[in-house]
Amino acid sequence: MDADFMTEHHFTPLLALKESGKKIMKRMHGSELDIGYFQRETMESRVASTIEELYTSRQLRQNFNLRGNVTFENHANTLTDESRIVTNMSSLRLKQEGPRRSERLARRSRDPSRSTSRARRQRAAQPRRPRPRADQFCVYNRGPDENIPSFLIEYKAPYKLSLAHIKAGLQDMELDRIVRYQKDESLEDTCRRVVAAVITQLSHYMYEGGNEYSCVATGEAFIFLRMPHDRPSTVLYYLSVPREDVNNITDWPKGGNRLHLTAVGQLLAFTLRALRTSPRDMAWRNWATRQLETWVMVYDDLLEEIEEKDIPASEYKPSPSQTNYYRQSPVKTRSKSVMAISCEPTQESRLSDHEDDADDSLDPSTPSRAPRDSQRQATAATTRISTRSQQSTSKGKSRKYCTQQCLRGLRCKGRLDRKCPNASEHGTDRHQLNTTMLIKLLDRQLSEDPDPNKELGCESLHIHGTRGALFKVTLWSYGYTFVGKGVPIDFIECAKREEMMYSHLSAIQGQYVPVVLGGLNLRRPFSYDGIAMMVHLTLMSCAGRNLARQHEIDEAQLIAKAETSLRAIHNLGVLHGDPIPGNMIWNEENRRVMFIDFERAQYHKRIPLGTIAANQKRKRVASIWVKSPNKRPDFFNRELSRMRSELRS
Repeated sequence: MDADFMTEHHFTPLLALKESGKKIMKRMHGSELDIGYFQRETMESRVASTIEELYTSRQLRQNFNLRGNVTFENHANTLTDESRIVTNMSSLRLKQEGPRRSERLARRSRDPSRSTSRARRQRAAQPRRPRPRADQFCVYNRGPDENIPSFLIEYKAPYKLSLAHIKAGLQDMELDRIVRYQKDESLEDTCRRVVAAVITQLSHYMYEGGNEYSCVATGEAFIFLRMPHDRPSTVLYYLSVPREDVNNITDWPKGGNRLHLTAVGQLLAFTLRALRTSPRDMAWRNWATRQLETWVMVYDDLLEEIEEKDIPASEYKPSPSQTNYYRQSPVKTRSKSVMAISCEPTQESRLSDHEDDADDSLDPSTPSRAPRDSQRQATAATTRISTRSQQSTSKGKSRKYCTQQCLRGLRCKGRLDRKCPNASEHGTDRHQLNTTMLIKLLDRQLSEDPDPNKELGCESLHIHGTRGALFKVTLWSYGYTFVGKGVPIDFIECAKREEMMYSHLSAIQGQYVPVVLGGLNLRRPFSYDGIAMMVHLTLMSCAGRNLARQHEIDEAQLIAKAETSLRAIHNLGVLHGDPIPGNMIWNEENRRVMFIDFERAQYHKRIPLGTIAANQKRKRVASIWVKSPNKRPDFFNRELSRMRSELRS
C-alpha cells in the first residue's frame, strides 16, 4: 500500500470533532430514536467517511470488497401502503399475545386498566408479519449500480437494556431452557431471557434477509452477532464495551495504543468484515427458517419486567487474551519514516483451520459463542473471510437474461431467437413452452421443499421502488431467465392492475415496453432482504439500465427516442402517469427507450366512429379520442411535455 495514504490527513479536524461532541453531550438519550441520532453523529458518519477514504485506495478497495460507500437505512415504512402506516412507532415492535409465563405477568394481564393497551397490541399484530422497526437499520455496501445489504444494526435504549443487564444475561445459553419460566428464577435468569429475546428477534431478520452479521447497539455497548452458514440454529456473539476496553489510552504513546478498541474502531472493523460477505440466497433462507421453532414472546412486557429489576453493575472482566490482543493491533504510532503496510491479516491474527473446526464442534442447538480468545480475534482483529463465501459462484447470478425477442417468441411458442444467450436450453428450433406452461413449471419450482445446496432460481436484485422489488428469476428446466417484480400483500391488487395495463400494450411489448409473461401468486411467500414478504411476482423481460443512471447517450437523441416510445404507448390508449427518468430504461438490444412501472397508468378506450341520430347527443365518456382518432387531448400532450422536462433536468 502507498505509504503516503497512511500519513495524509483524511478526516474531520480535531477542533470540529470537539465542538460536535459538546453539542451531542447536551442532548438527552432516552429512546431508540435518540440512540439512533447518537450513533449516526458519533459513529456511523465516522465509519462511512473512513470507508469513503479507504475506497480511494485500489488495494484496500479490492481487499475489502468496497463498492463506494456505506449507508445506514431504515425500512420500517418501505413497501408499505401509506394508508396503513401506524403513527405510533412503538407499535411496530414485536407484540404478540401468548401464554403468560410468570404469575406477575398473569396478574398484569387481568388488570382492567391494561385492557385497552392490550387490545391495541392485538390489533397491531393481527394483519401483518413482523417488519423492520423504526429502531432497526440495514447497512448497505453501495456502489453506482448496486446496493448490497451487508448487516443489520438494532438500537436499544440503555434504560431498556442496560449494560448491567447485558453483563448479567449475555452468556452461552440453550433457548429451550430460557423460554421455560421457572417459579424461583434468579435475576440472572430474567436478564438471560431478555437478552435472548433481543438476539432472537434480530436473528429472525437475519434469516429473512440472508445476513451473516448483525449488531445490537445501546450507546454503552455493542453485541456483535454472526450466524454460521451451516448452523442457522446457532448465533455467535461478542460483547464490546468501548469505554471499559479503552479507558483513557487513545493518544499516541511510544508503545501501542487502543484506538482499535474505541466505538468507531470496533464498528469500523465489524463493518469491513461484513462488507466482504454477500447475502445468502433464497434457498438458504427458506431452509434455515424451516429448521427453527417459533418463540412467541410478549416482548414489551419482557422489557418492562427487566426494568423493574435492580441489577447490580457487574465488574467488567476482559478476556485473558486481552493483553496479546492489544499487541496484535495493526494500529501503529505515527512515525516520520513509515513503511508500506499490507492490508492482509498477520499470521497471528488470522484464524486457524483448527479454530474453525473448533467452532463447528459446538452443539448446533445451542445459541452459544465460541471461546472468547478466538471469538474476540475473529470479530475485531482478523479480516479473513470464509473460503466458501470467497470462492463460491452462483450459476443463477452469472446467467444472462433472455432477450426481448426470445420472450416475445415464447408467448406464442414461436421460433427461437438465436441471439438469446440461453437459446440452447429452450429447444432446437421453436419454443417448447408457452407462458401458461412456464408459469406452471415455475410455480412448482418455487414451491419445492427448501434445500441449502440447491438454488431456488429466484434471487433479490436489491432494488425496490415504492410498491415492488426486483428479483432475478430462472426456470432451471428450460433456462429461461427474466425479472420478477415482487409485491407484498398490500399491493397485490396494484400489481394485477399493472399487468392489465401491460396487456393493453401487448402489440409493442419487447419494443417500447418489456415483455410481460404474466403473474404468479406465490404458494410459499419469501422475504425481500428482510424488509417485506413478497406474495406475488409479475414476470417480465429485463429491459436494461434506467435513464436516471444513463449518461452515455446524447440528450437530444435520448429525448427523441423517449418521445417515440411514449407516443407508441399513447397510441394504444394508455396514459403512463409517471414519465420520470427512473421509469425509463435504455434497452441496448433494440437501441430504444422502454417505459416501465405502469402502477399509476390509466387506460382510455378508443371510441369507434359511428352515426348519431339527429335528436341524440353522444354521451361524454372518459376517452382520449375526440373528433379524430389521431388527435390527442391536452392531458396526453402534457405528459409528453413533462417527460421532455424530466429528461432535460
